[in-house]
Amino acid sequence: MVRYHFTAHTGRITLLAVISGIVLAISVSIIVLSALHVLPPGQDVLLVPAYLIGVIAFVVLLPMLILIYEYRRAGVWIGDEGVRVYFPGEKRQEMSWSEARFAVNEGEDYLRASKGKEGLGHLFAGDRYVRLHLEGILLEQRQQALALLAEHVQVREPRLFTLMTLMNNNGDIQARGRLYLFEKELVCAENRGEKRVFFVAPLKDIGAVRQRGSFYIGRLECDAFMLRYKEREYVIMLGYETTMSGNVGTSSHWSCTGSAAEWMEELKAR
Repeated sequence: MVRYHFTAHTGRITLLAVISGIVLAISVSIIVLSALHVLPPGQDVLLVPAYLIGVIAFVVLLPMLILIYEYRRAGVWIGDEGVRVYFPGEKRQEMSWSEARFAVNEGEDYLRASKGKEGLGHLFAGDRYVRLHLEGILLEQRQQALALLAEHVQVREPRLFTLMTLMNNNGDIQARGRLYLFEKELVCAENRGEKRVFFVAPLKDIGAVRQRGSFYIGRLECDAFMLRYKEREYVIMLGYETTMSGNVGTSSHWSCTGSAAEWMEELKAR
C-alpha cells in the first residue's frame, strides 16, 4: 500500500508555525530582558507591545503545532484492496475496489481557480463517494496517485462541472453539491455532510429537462433548471453558498455558478 502525505498543506502550516515561533521567541526575550533590567533606558516602552504580540503569536502557534501533528498522521493510502483517507478535521474514509465505480479528476485548472482548496480527487461508489484531497499533495505525487487509481477504476474528467444547490419543488434547500457532466452520464453528489451520491444517471435515461424560474439570494439571481430521473424530479440551482469559519464566528457568501441554458443545451444534445 502506497501512502501519500499532504505535503503541500503541511509546508504552508509549518512555515506559519516557524514564523509564529520566531515572533514568540523575540517577544519572550524582550519581556525577560525587561524583567532583568537589561534593556537600555527608555526601551521599557517595548514591554506592552511585546506582551500583546507574544500572546497573538502563541495563539497562532498552538493550533499550528496541533495541525502539524495531525498532518503527520494523515494521508491517502492506495493499495490492492482499496483506498483509505484521513484528513485532519474529517472522519476517516475508505472504499474497497469492489465497491468503487469510477474516480473523478476536476483538473489543475479548477484547482487554481479554487485557490488550491478544491478538486483533484473523488472516488465514487453507487450511493457515496470518498474525497481524496489530492490537492494537498505535490503535483508529481498527484500524477502518481491518479495513475495508481487508473489501474483499478476509470479516472474521468468532466466535460462540465459546477458546484450547485439541490432544491425541492417548494424552493427549500436540500443539499449543497457537485454536478458533473460526462460523455454518457450526469452525476449529482453532495459536497458536504455525508458525501451522498444522489444519482449517477445515464444521459439516455434522463427525462424532461426544462428551465425553472431563477432563485434570488438577496439581489443575487441564480439560474435553475429541472430534470427527471427514475420518476423523481430534481431542481438544480446554479448558485452555491461558501461558508468560512473565523475567530469572530462563521460568515457565508453566495455566488452564481453557471448558466442554466448552457447545461440544458449540453443535456439535450446527448
